[in-house]
Parts: sequence; structure tokens; C-alpha cells
Amino acid sequence: MSIQVRNVTKRFGSFTALDDVSLEIGSGELVALLSPSGMGKTTLLRIIAGLEWPDAGQVRFHGEDATETHARERNVGFVFQHYALFRHMTIFENVAFGLRVKKERVSKSEIHSKVMNLLKLVQLDWLADRYPHQLSGGQRQRIALARSLAVEPKVLLLDEPFGALDAKVRKELRRWLRRLHDEVHATTVFVTHDQEEAMEVADRIVVMNQGRIEQVGTPEEVYQNPATPFVYEFLGDVNLFHGRQYARPHEVEIHRDATREGSIPAQVEHVAPRGPVVRVELRAANRTVEVDLSRERQRDLKLVAGQNVYIRPTVLKDFEKASQSA
Repeated sequence: MSIQVRNVTKRFGSFTALDDVSLEIGSGELVALLSPSGMGKTTLLRIIAGLEWPDAGQVRFHGEDATETHARERNVGFVFQHYALFRHMTIFENVAFGLRVKKERVSKSEIHSKVMNLLKLVQLDWLADRYPHQLSGGQRQRIALARSLAVEPKVLLLDEPFGALDAKVRKELRRWLRRLHDEVHATTVFVTHDQEEAMEVADRIVVMNQGRIEQVGTPEEVYQNPATPFVYEFLGDVNLFHGRQYARPHEVEIHRDATREGSIPAQVEHVAPRGPVVRVELRAANRTVEVDLSRERQRDLKLVAGQNVYIRPTVLKDFEKASQSA
């Protein structure tokens, strides 16, 4: 099921949550809506779901106008951040709920077969008789996904699905969601403010800022070729040189002398190991500069706080120059 969002605007009083947003999502794609909080991504997701109505514009499913179609008629599965499971129901009954309330009657045997198959899909069939409070956060979120899949939605929408979980569980569930999507092939859109989550899971990323789309592309495209300074800064740590040129920490070298062209004097402020790399904070031209070194390079340099060195960016991204040449 493809999704087309055309010139959608949504206001809440004087606040514009979405400003003339257009987006094409292909059938079977896994797309991340990525931005800091309050930039419109959840509002866009809710409009696609039919839980909010746009003030202007259209939402189309597979070419047909669905703007006025009620959420119940859109064949959309929606997963909330905080699970929204029924506490008084067993896990089996939570997953079966959507099947029991369908207009078309589903037999008990069909319900049992489908629910157990879904629980096996999310690898939790052994918990069918438990209640939500007896499950971990990660298990509850997988049950919420199974429940949304029970009605065989053409579109699966997830609002910060892993936001309430700890970092290790989030990482495990990200891999699991990618594998699940590859099995069920539903068009999937998920909201996140976690750059790593979007980069790891999505086919394409939609970066949003103040109710507008800044850039749409594959994880590789948006990271390697950011369209705007906002995208560049939001997708990773950056250093600013000469007031308008950007370089990431791994794109800056540190040397003991100034023999290389473009060298800038700097003083080491802090050295912190970060797994396989060492993050070095320096002061240069009244700015803090962050540099990532390999552990081998740090062993050669033996950097300590207070040491005077020279830094040299190996790659500089200049948005002003790019816009002038365009």
C-alpha cells in the first residue's frame, strides 16, 4: 500500500504543526520520520492514521483519497510508545481483540490459529496466558506490535515505539523490527528522535524541522550528503570552522606541528576513551572542537589536557558555497 501526502497543513491555534508537507511512501517501504521533539512528525503520523484531520491538503492510499476516511476504515495498524495494552486481558486476548471486534465474523478456531501464529512471529507464544504487568517493557512492545498486525493492516504506523525502553532493549528491538518488516512486508512508518534508530532500521529517512521536511533519502544519502545545516548537525556531532564550514569529529586530524596546510593551533581540554575510539575535546579559535582518534593514534600522540597541538579538517562541508554554485 503506497501513501501520498500532498500539501498537508495542520495548525493548533496559532501554532503551525505541519506547513505544506508533501511526501511519497512506496508500497512495502520502511520509512522513519526523524526530528527533535515538537517538529511535526507525530502530527503527520496521526494524520496518516486518520487520528487527526489536516486543515489543508490530502492523504492518499494507493492513489485513492483517504483524507476524510475514518481511522477504522483505513486498514492501518497503530502502535503507541506506551504499549496501550489492556491490563485486564491476557496476552492472547490482547492480540485477539481486533479480530473479535471486526465487522466480518471470525471463527474461534481462526482467531486461535492467527493469534498463536502472531505470537510465534514475535517469539512470545509461550506468554499467551500471562498478563501485561507480568511482561518486561520490550515484551509488551512486541505484543503491541502483534496486536496491530492481527487485523492484517496494509499500513503499520509506530509512534516512538521504543522510546520508553532502555538502550540495550531498544537496540535488540530495532533489529527485530527490521526482520519483522522483511517478513510481513507491510508499508511501515515510524516516528523517532533517535538518529541511530532511524539510520539502522529505515529504508528511507524523512528529516523534519519546524513542520517542514528538510530532506528525504536513504540513511547513506542523508548522512553523507545532507541538504541543509540542520540535517548535518542533527545527524551527528559536528565542528564549525571559519563560521560556515562543517566537519565531523572523525574528519579532523591532530598533529604535534603545523607543517601541514590548513593547520590550526589548539589546546587539548579533555581526553575520553569511547570504546574503539578516543574522543578529544580541544579549544581552537575560541570554539570547542571534538575529534575522534583511533586508540593507536592516541598512543602515538599521548595527548593530555593542557597540551598544545595543531588540528586540520580533512573534509569541510560548505553549505553557503554549495547554494551559490547551485
